[in-house]
Amino acid sequence: MSSHSYCPQHRSLPAAQQLTTAQSPTSRAWSLVQTVLFTQRFYKTAAAGILIFEALINLAIIQRVAYTEIDWQAYMQQVAAVAVGERNYARIRGDTGPLVYPAGFVWVYQALWAVTDGGTDVRRAQYIFMGVYLTTLACVLVIYRMARVPVLWLVPLVLSRRLHSLYVLRLFNDAVAMLPAYLALAALCAGRLRWTGAALSAGIAVKMNVQLMLPGAAFVWWSCGGLRMVATQIAVVLAFQALVALPFLCAHPSEYLAGAFEYSRRFDFTWTVNWRFVGEHIFGSSIWATALLCAHLLLLICLGLIVWPRLSGRSASSIIRKGLTLRWHCAHVDGEEAAAVVLSANFVGVVCARTLHYQFYTWYAHALPFLLYRSHLPLLVQLTLWLVIEYAWNVYPSTTVSSLLLFAAHCIVLGTIFGWRKPPPRHEEAHLKSA
Repeated sequence: MSSHSYCPQHRSLPAAQQLTTAQSPTSRAWSLVQTVLFTQRFYKTAAAGILIFEALINLAIIQRVAYTEIDWQAYMQQVAAVAVGERNYARIRGDTGPLVYPAGFVWVYQALWAVTDGGTDVRRAQYIFMGVYLTTLACVLVIYRMARVPVLWLVPLVLSRRLHSLYVLRLFNDAVAMLPAYLALAALCAGRLRWTGAALSAGIAVKMNVQLMLPGAAFVWWSCGGLRMVATQIAVVLAFQALVALPFLCAHPSEYLAGAFEYSRRFDFTWTVNWRFVGEHIFGSSIWATALLCAHLLLLICLGLIVWPRLSGRSASSIIRKGLTLRWHCAHVDGEEAAAVVLSANFVGVVCARTLHYQFYTWYAHALPFLLYRSHLPLLVQLTLWLVIEYAWNVYPSTTVSSLLLFAAHCIVLGTIFGWRKPPPRHEEAHLKSA
């Protein structure tokens, strides 16, 4: 990737001045800071430090900040009904309403129900979610390593107040769903494609939002193995869903499909973070929902035909032709390209979502530093965008101003995605010079 605008440019100096500068302690210290922040020379050390820091921070949050009950008890009521034999999704309810998540959610939270004494030991559940948080972060750090993200952009991963709250103080299923999703992305970046469909499907089985990653994953599958790989992985996704939901599909299939995969669901304007500024009348209209769906599809088509092929330096037509050659196989997967494709597909889905509730921040919070790093905007602008987005997610209840700020920041990031190009070859030595 080309040097970012915040990386000081190398300037030629007279030999004597270069020698003086090279011997200056201040110069050596500044050079070390640049090396640490703007390269991956000390990436493993930084990643280990971040994980240790996060473990301590999460422990402190659990022990010192009061847990907030939102959906946990409703989750426990729903899985308790399944535990005593109920298999009709239409009859499974909790205090917040009917069960609206796929069967993977049931089995995960039933396990949590069992190990937390029927959901009464919330503190134990918080420690389990702390483990989910740290494991997810470790997966993201591995992805960032393969995507060649410098250490500086690991810092925002640990600074989100809202993200910590969602994981260890709210216990939402969104957090659980994102763990297998990032495991799948890590496998994609590493070129281990065989189990990526199953991992993505595991995330979808907990919450449907992981489907937002599927178009990007399908592009990587097509680029690496053509039509055969796409067909195989989609079959794995569907088979996994059927296997997980088998007890419900055998008993009451129509009720299960209607409850777990209800795409026409109406959302409550009270909780929207992103569309407060459009007003409740527009927010609830079918025309608005259709417009967002059309925008989502159009943006995905543009990504698939223009942006994603450009990342590999190939044309969309050549990728399509090679993919139709069933014997064609790509021996190498570029980690940065795979991460860019999948995370941009997910981000487009977030931008066009009919609503974003507070827990939905988990869908893309870990991806934001990567997307901003690839934007090639000045460092100050990148940090400002991250702060604006974080601010909007911490305003409760959302306001017209906060939702407008979030929308504007999303649009800027989206615009930079459409400017992505194939990065030039990079080597650590050259990267150090540019830093």
